[in-house]
Amino acid sequence: MSVEGVMVSYNYSDDGELANILTVAASGIKFSKRWVLTHGSILSPLKEANIIKNAKGKPILNEEFYDKLPEIYVTCEKKQSKVPNIYEGVEKLSRERNLDNDVDFEHSCYQIRVLTGRICHVWQCPVLDRCVDDVLYSWTVGHRDGDLERQTPLGKALLSVFVLIDLESDNRGLKTLRPLSELLDLVRPPPERGALIEVQSTPFGCEVFLNAVTRGSVCGVVGRRPSLLLTDAATALGSEGGPVFSEGPTSELVGAVVCSVSWWRGEWVGLTLAAPLRAVLAAKLRVPPAPPAPPTHLPRPPASRYTDTLDRIDRTTVLVRCGAAWGAGVYLGGGYVVTCAHVVKNHTIYKVSLYCQGTKETAIVRYKTADDKAYDLALLYSNPQHWTHLLPAVFAEEPAEKGESVVAAGYPYFSEDNLSSLRPTVTSGHVNNAAPSMLQTSCCVQSGFSGGPIFRLGNVRAEVLGVIVSNAKTQTGACYPYINMAVPARVFVRLLRNFMIDRDETKLREIESNKDIIQSQWRLLPYRSKI
Repeated sequence: MSVEGVMVSYNYSDDGELANILTVAASGIKFSKRWVLTHGSILSPLKEANIIKNAKGKPILNEEFYDKLPEIYVTCEKKQSKVPNIYEGVEKLSRERNLDNDVDFEHSCYQIRVLTGRICHVWQCPVLDRCVDDVLYSWTVGHRDGDLERQTPLGKALLSVFVLIDLESDNRGLKTLRPLSELLDLVRPPPERGALIEVQSTPFGCEVFLNAVTRGSVCGVVGRRPSLLLTDAATALGSEGGPVFSEGPTSELVGAVVCSVSWWRGEWVGLTLAAPLRAVLAAKLRVPPAPPAPPTHLPRPPASRYTDTLDRIDRTTVLVRCGAAWGAGVYLGGGYVVTCAHVVKNHTIYKVSLYCQGTKETAIVRYKTADDKAYDLALLYSNPQHWTHLLPAVFAEEPAEKGESVVAAGYPYFSEDNLSSLRPTVTSGHVNNAAPSMLQTSCCVQSGFSGGPIFRLGNVRAEVLGVIVSNAKTQTGACYPYINMAVPARVFVRLLRNFMIDRDETKLREIESNKDIIQSQWRLLPYRSKI
């Protein structure tokens, strides 16, 4: 039994006027030939969405509720019949006779079919709902335009809602738990952080983009089960409900997109949120989320090839907090951590704390560049006896090259109640520009990445190329997480190492550049000669 990505849509009019009919669309997962699973965001324009919100997780079993829901259209790629069919043959001959022979109209992108069905079951996943309450409580879901006061609570209420569609709506005798149980058998456990994944979705509800494929890595895993996956695979509105597959020769279903566009603290997050379907379906069916352990005589699957690399990143990247501000830092060894000056800007008022690998300790600021001046760096010190489990960063000897692949690490999201399992979020990208005084990358970077490392990966080594300072922000406050700047390691490594040996603080002042061209560069100002 296979699964495939589809587009799910219906026609909607708020006032019943035919002239005002709109098409509402999302992505979905078709399985067992008869069933489609999609995301609850598709219900947001309907009045029934408020019933779901007010139900607060209780199952909706009222037949009258489902009778009022609109008819659903499911658009999917047309599959050729395994057995020759006279009707398909005549249809194909007609197309060949009437269409331009220079275009391959037999290509799958031109061959679609539209099925009809009815929504037969709507439910809220308690695992995902708790994650929304604990972690996403300050997020905005969807567009920032429009009525935010209404949009945000409704978007969050529907974030943990899933919708089951029956394509044989005339036969309602089958229990809804049976198809969900069948889907659970097809779903594999969620991938580890750092693993590659593939998303299939139909952005904007447009058939032209039917089952568009995007790839990325799992940047972070939220919750113990887990409850939510963060990925840098690019998606857009309408991708909600699309299937997420593990990448590789045995591509398997692992999740579904639940949010493509979100905002936090006024910043566009830039990451796709996906729900691990095994946890979602197991909670619904009230069965253990993990599959049965394989017999002892069978070989266990090998550990992820990213495990060693991620372990080094985890043991090098620390969380830095100072009052309400926080960011990341790079552990240098001997109790020293380099971070951004703006992260510890108020260190004279609030204490500075470091968190990593289940340990929390205070730190002092040994050096900080002047506010709003390149290179925006600070050196922290904490008792090294508390950090013997960490690994000092390995800095790259060769400078970054434009176009090379890199990853960024930071702490944009974390829960105060679960610091023991705190691990950095890791996003991938490329070096867009490499100057002696600034690196620019396309890694997804938000608040909480400031002071974090940019890594070059090779074999097991993870070499630090630079320290993240900020992403791009316009004067109106719009943020661009995929355009960001970092201080090259070659700017400060030698000076910091010398200080760690002789403790001469006067040498650290050389980190603060007084060159006008560098100050202009970091203020994103033109620095052409006036001659």
